Amino acid sequence: MILKVEAVTFDDFKTLRYSAGEKEDIIHQISRELKRRGLEFNEQEFLGHYFRADKDYRRTLEETLRESLLDEIVFSALVECGCEPENVREAVTEAVDGGIESRETRWFQDAKKTLRTLRERGYRLGLISNTHWRMPNALREEFDDLFDVVTLSYEHGYAKPHPSIFLETLNRLGVDPNDCLHVGDDPISDIQGARDVGMKTAFIKRKETVTTADITINKLNELPT
Repeated sequence: MILKVEAVTFDDFKTLRYSAGEKEDIIHQISRELKRRGLEFNEQEFLGHYFRADKDYRRTLEETLRESLLDEIVFSALVECGCEPENVREAVTEAVDGGIESRETRWFQDAKKTLRTLRERGYRLGLISNTHWRMPNALREEFDDLFDVVTLSYEHGYAKPHPSIFLETLNRLGVDPNDCLHVGDDPISDIQGARDVGMKTAFIKRKETVTTADITINKLNELPT
């Protein structure tokens, strides 16, 4: 099927990039980063508070799609451990950023070439990413070079499949929903969310899943054709 569109938007993780590093929960690295910055706290107590707060965050996200920063959970867990709020805010920001930068992620082999090919053919490109933490500066610069618009859920305030995150991106791209194709790997967050606002959809088949997408592709480099 050939779809006539003016713009293409992409999900990030598991669509364009993937995790290539350790499977340890990121909070353990963040805890080590906090200790390196001189904060004193009982690690087991801290982790207990963190995982309870994280469970509440995930439940709220599922119910409301309201997004927040990972920093807020880490901050609240430290305060529960007895740390003074005014003494930990800067350390939390630095520790979370350090933890994120320690995670090894890689681009799928055909991702950047596909993006550049689409750009050369005149399509406007957007990124719509559900992310609970700040994007590292180096990656942000790379994305700014590849995309006309980058919309991150923690900045926008709502996560996919909430319609507002798609509509804001479409508005910034200057295109109507029917003139934009959204590419992603999640049947609900990406495919259903985009379809609900009238966008065309392409499902990147990273696993066996049935979707309502307009097209299904096995590799990103199938998109230009």
